[in-house]
Amino acid sequence: MAIRTSGRQSNIEMDMRDYMLRWFRYSNDAVSKSMKVGQPVMEAYLKSLSGAVSNYDKAYRKSCEIPETECPPHCSCQMDWDACQRETVTGTIDVQNTEKEASQFTLSANNFSNENGNTALKPEISPSSFSLAPGDVKTVNVTIKIADVVDPNESYRSEIKIAGRYEQFVCLSLYVRKKSRPYCKVEHGAIPTRIVAHHWYDHFQCEELCFEPVQHRAANEKPLRELEVKKAVTKRQVSRKKANG
Repeated sequence: MAIRTSGRQSNIEMDMRDYMLRWFRYSNDAVSKSMKVGQPVMEAYLKSLSGAVSNYDKAYRKSCEIPETECPPHCSCQMDWDACQRETVTGTIDVQNTEKEASQFTLSANNFSNENGNTALKPEISPSSFSLAPGDVKTVNVTIKIADVVDPNESYRSEIKIAGRYEQFVCLSLYVRKKSRPYCKVEHGAIPTRIVAHHWYDHFQCEELCFEPVQHRAANEKPLRELEVKKAVTKRQVSRKKANG
């Protein structure tokens, strides 16, 4: 059985199909645009979530770790000198017993050295051995007699070992300078002069000495003022004799 439709009904069906097609296209475009706009937001959210999870994981692991500490440095303290050859320099080290029991201490020093090797120069320590009660302090004197066995304009290093309950080290640094003696040269000749200009209306200039001439006298010659006083006293004595005579 065939069903016949009129032309009006056919037009309505075409309009509906066209409307549905346009609506589908519009919906598809809207979804695509919303995804493009929301993608950066979603990426930022995922990145933030990933960072939060990572930080939580690190914090959780750290709470389970055992905290570690470092040992003291090799050099307990540093002593530096800057001196010349054939010069003697000194310094002091205070050693304190911080334990609750008495302890014995022994000190020894190494020869000074640099990249060229060891030298014959060695620090002198006094005292080099002693015992300390709990809390006591001992002052150790360090003396370095710089001889010609070290070169000028060079740096040298040494160590002082302090052996108590364990070993500690005091690091020494020495810079050797070449010994010098101050020197200057004075040239002495004619007395310097200078040109002095007068006022512009004088239209001339003159030359004058910069320093007063020095009046030298013999070793047995008395100063001029003393001679004048002596002459005046002699003159008065002569006048009195004439008056009395």
